[in-house]
Formats: sequence, C-alpha cells, structure tokens
Amino acid sequence: MPDRDEARIERFRHKLIERFSSDPDRALEHGLARNGRVAEALCFMALIRDPARRRRPMLPVPNVGCTAAVRQFFRADGGEQAAHLLPGQLSIDGIFPWLFLAGPAARKLENLFAYVEPLRADYNKADSAAEANGLTDAFADACSRVLTGRGAAEADIVAAYDRVWRPGALAAFRAADEQKRSKPTPPPVIRGVGLEYGMILNFDESQEACADESIWATHEQLSILGYYRAAMAKEPRQLQPRAIREILALPPA
Repeated sequence: MPDRDEARIERFRHKLIERFSSDPDRALEHGLARNGRVAEALCFMALIRDPARRRRPMLPVPNVGCTAAVRQFFRADGGEQAAHLLPGQLSIDGIFPWLFLAGPAARKLENLFAYVEPLRADYNKADSAAEANGLTDAFADACSRVLTGRGAAEADIVAAYDRVWRPGALAAFRAADEQKRSKPTPPPVIRGVGLEYGMILNFDESQEACADESIWATHEQLSILGYYRAAMAKEPRQLQPRAIREILALPPA
C-alpha cells in the first residue's frame, strides 16, 4: 500500500486547501506535474537496473508494460475525479516496479504511482484519450530505455525523457486531438469588423452548440490537450542533475 503519511499530506494539499486557479492554469499545471513524475520514475528505473540495488532477478531485456492505475492516495468529491499524474501502472516482467527495490526507494516509487489531482471529468477523459493513443506506450518505452541503458545513469535518464517520452507524449496528444476533432465541436467564433467590430456574428449558432453538453465537453477536452502539449516545452525540475542525484542516492534499505 502507498505511504499513509504521504496520502494524508496529499488529501490536505488538494482537498482541504482552497485552490484559486483557473482551468487553463490547472490544465498546464497538471501537464507539468505529469512530466515531473515521469522524470522521477525514470530515475527509479536507473536504481532498478543496478544489480547491487535490485532485490529480484530481471530479464536481460525486460518486458515493460503500462496498464490501468491500481494505486491512488484519495478519491475526489464534489463532482470532481481523481486524475493520476503518471499515465498508468508500470510493470516489469509482470511485477510492480517497487518490488525490485527495498527501503525508502521502494516506498517512494510506490507512492509515485498513487499521486492524483482532483479535477473535472474532462481531464480524465482527455487523459484517457491520450493514453489510448500512445501515452502509456511512451511512458513504458522511456522506462525501458533507462532499464536497458548502458551509459551513465544521469545521461540515460535525460536521454529517455528527451528522446522517448517527450516526442511520444506529443504524438499521443496530437493523435488524441485529431480523434476528438472527429466529433462535433462548437463552430469557430466569427467576429465582426468595421461597424460590426466586437460583435460575434454567429452568436446564436455558437450559443446553441455550447448548450449541447457533449459538444461543450469535447471543446473542453481539446483545450486541455492543447495545454498538455504546451507543458511539454518546459523541462521539469526533476530532470535537473541535483534532483536526479537525490533519487539515485536513496539508501538501499
């Protein structure tokens, strides 16, 4: 089970402290937080590949998969849903990854898969669309890249993020966007010019489309996916050398 003390902190941070942030802010923050947790997961893969740290055998070319999440610190309420930060539950040769480690490293890695944020349902729908279009594969492939790497751990972590996770995630967000656009969406706003400057010329059409909940939901999910793409441009702090070394220096037991 994930760390109970950490779960208590997460519940307080997300559910008891009122958060004053707009939807664009939250979408961007969720994307940035996901990237940071992915970077941390890659660091733990470097620990697992170290025979001196590994607590159980691993295949020379491990079978790395990513499926639906099984851990979470809390359930959302008030009409929101708990949106996981990592794209799914990683497995190595069919085994939870934290079972390859011991001590603080094992506990922190298990916690990593339990982090969630309380968000509107549209976030989970956008996440699910991206996951179905390659986001989980990008995560698994990046982890596999570190597990099988033969270079310096720090360099392999950064390379897996930059050359596997980043392009794979961007491709998944684009594919999810294209999939969503195959459904009805609100018409583009047509603004007047000249004497009609400032007026929305197709106001009635736009209003009618937005009154349809399914059309509005698709519009919201497309917006969220756009902010996820924007988040990929910023390097997470967890990818900085000091942050990587902090995880690699965790005691073995």
